[in-house]
Amino acid sequence: MTLSASPTHTTTELRETAGPAPKPRFGGVLWRISRLISPATLPLAGKHWNPIFAVVEHRGRKTGRVYHTPVAARRSSDGFIIALAFGAQVDWYRNLVAAGGGTIRWRGDMYSVTAPERVDAATVLTTFDPVQRLLLRIAGIDGYIQVRDAESSHA
Repeated sequence: MTLSASPTHTTTELRETAGPAPKPRFGGVLWRISRLISPATLPLAGKHWNPIFAVVEHRGRKTGRVYHTPVAARRSSDGFIIALAFGAQVDWYRNLVAAGGGTIRWRGDMYSVTAPERVDAATVLTTFDPVQRLLLRIAGIDGYIQVRDAESSHA
């Protein structure tokens, strides 16, 4: 199924053409839990001593408000690999796509990054350490994105 970017189609028409929205992972239970504990994990993510969690800084597509979201991320040679633990329908991912990039705080440093690109799990799982790989497999997480350093994308 293809969707055109024709200005004659409304958002509602595109949604109807695309079919039903994908259901959240695990019936949305983990998503609800993460919404509750996110305020507690946010102060721990992105710190110099924490190589597991980063903070994605992104702007709302409609409000323009700045949001900070903790994510499981690993540094790659030219950017970051981030697990889409709750699928591609999450706001931080959609906001990065719409804005063409954002900012990531990882290990105490800030990185400007480009728009996310979907990547194959088999090619990026080796970026994560063995314990993380095991946990990602147990959780059934198969969606990953790569964001590249904005500075290196211009070279």
